[in-house]
Amino acid sequence: MKLHEIQPAPGSHHSRKRVGRGPGSGHGKTSTRGQKGQGARTSVNLPKTFEGGQTRLTMRTPKLRGFHNKWRKRFAVLNLTRLNRFDDGAEVLPESLLEAGIIKDVGAGIKVLGTGDLNRRLTIHAHRFSVEARRKIEAAGGIAAVIEVPPPIREKTKRAKNQPKPVRPAPAEKSEAVEKPKAAEKPEAAEKSAEKTRGTEPVAEAPATARAAGKSKQKPAGEKAEPAAKASSSADSVKPQKGKKKG
Repeated sequence: MKLHEIQPAPGSHHSRKRVGRGPGSGHGKTSTRGQKGQGARTSVNLPKTFEGGQTRLTMRTPKLRGFHNKWRKRFAVLNLTRLNRFDDGAEVLPESLLEAGIIKDVGAGIKVLGTGDLNRRLTIHAHRFSVEARRKIEAAGGIAAVIEVPPPIREKTKRAKNQPKPVRPAPAEKSEAVEKPKAAEKPEAAEKSAEKTRGTEPVAEAPATARAAGKSKQKPAGEKAEPAAKASSSADSVKPQKGKKKG
């Protein structure tokens, strides 16, 4: 075999449907849409179940109403009459039921129902038993052993909303500044600093009565212009009397 002789397996590849490529293709001219009508127009948006206007089959068929549990556990149901094929005193396990073809799949577990009679003394291992099935198995001298499936172990993690809020760290208190001990001053520097302090000593303030007396004795510079202003205002207020001549 050479490279150019390699071909895909028969039936694995399907050629794409190409319409409008001439009458020789069989899909030309009307492009498989037929003659005039709603289906021959552009932008046709009809449901796949459209039947020309009459009530569609999907609408005519009755619907199963109610709640549907998508987490429902589907058990492999088994009746007691089907267990009479095992020998007396045998132990019935899920593996033996699969080998015998009594069940096809274990699913979520095996459930034994009490339909029919059990004529053998069997030790049946299943996940669930009905009350009637358990009574008939024990009446025949058998044992109804329940297979316990441990629940899955999941790590318990606290949700974010249940976790306590992080505590902010307390602000560090500023340590009080510790004064450093001054080095011993030289005698000359000590004398100079003492002289400076003497010259900058604050003068004792005079008592309040003395300050008030001093203020009354002192006349401000603008006080001299007051009499002239008063005289001009009085002169304006006095009007000359009629009939009197100036002497």
